Amino acid sequence: MTSSTTIGVGLIGLGNSGWYYHAQGTFKDHPRYELVAVSSRTAARTHAAAKQFGATPYDDWRALIDDPKVQLVVIATPHDLHHVMTLAAAAAGKHVVVEKPMAKSTAEATEMIAAAESAGVVLSVFQNRRWELQYQRILQLIRDGSIGDVWRVEERRMHRGKYVAAGPASPHSGSDLAAWAHTEVGGGGVTYLISPHLIDHQIHLFGNAPLDVSAVMHTYPSDVVEHYVDIHMTFPGGVLSRIEVFREAVDELPSWVVLGDKGTIVGKDLRSLDIHRPGQPTEIIQDLPLLRECDGFYDELHSAITEGAPPPVDPRDSAIGVRVIELAHVSARAGGELQRLGA
Repeated sequence: MTSSTTIGVGLIGLGNSGWYYHAQGTFKDHPRYELVAVSSRTAARTHAAAKQFGATPYDDWRALIDDPKVQLVVIATPHDLHHVMTLAAAAAGKHVVVEKPMAKSTAEATEMIAAAESAGVVLSVFQNRRWELQYQRILQLIRDGSIGDVWRVEERRMHRGKYVAAGPASPHSGSDLAAWAHTEVGGGGVTYLISPHLIDHQIHLFGNAPLDVSAVMHTYPSDVVEHYVDIHMTFPGGVLSRIEVFREAVDELPSWVVLGDKGTIVGKDLRSLDIHRPGQPTEIIQDLPLLRECDGFYDELHSAITEGAPPPVDPRDSAIGVRVIELAHVSARAGGELQRLGA
């Protein structure tokens, strides 16, 4: 392949992420990718996407992987299917992008990485929130030393209700509940659904795995999975990290609080940043755009596939994120007991 090669994409999963973030958000107009095949759990959704995006429909995802026009398989399915689909795609010699979280367990993630390495294919994880402009600005401010040495980071996501299916024109706007996202077998609950974005931010921000993890969760009596999680991590050098996810929240708490020895960054919402430094006027950054499509991820992936560049997201980072999620659940069941990553 060369840097000008157009890569044929097979997309498995046509829900909130598959349809809107991948197909419509990037592949519909990206000059270096062609969406050639689609597959969903429902025939109606598969054939609607085939018509919308000019792709071949497959009722069986295994047949999509076997399509010779498919060079890259994008897996945007419920979490419990990531492992088996990634192994099948790698065995067929196809490059793979898998949605977050990478897998439901560290054992699955490890096997996925080994399968890709053995097959000589690129495996990356769609941690698209690394490309959020708010996060990118925070990363730049920290790396520029704008607030000195960082010693504590807090990050939150505030949602407005249960995880629902895609609507007719936008993600997460339908009237039907995404049932799998509220079950243990599907990998539901906010710790698997939402916290992978925030955990990945922390791992990427500090360039390392945390040393330890502790967590508390809350589950309503009528629910099977948790609606709230509070995860604490310690990173090398003693840096403290906290992430919170609320499935239902009435008021907005700050999305980011980054504390350094020479200043503080506060994100009051997802579109602004206030930078406070002693003795200086507050620097205010406003109107940061929200992220849906993620061409930046796929631009880097194209280079990885055609030129041997590093993948946009190293799957080993995402495997660390899966381990953090596992230990968060262990900790929560033990009343918030500290868990060591190396243990």
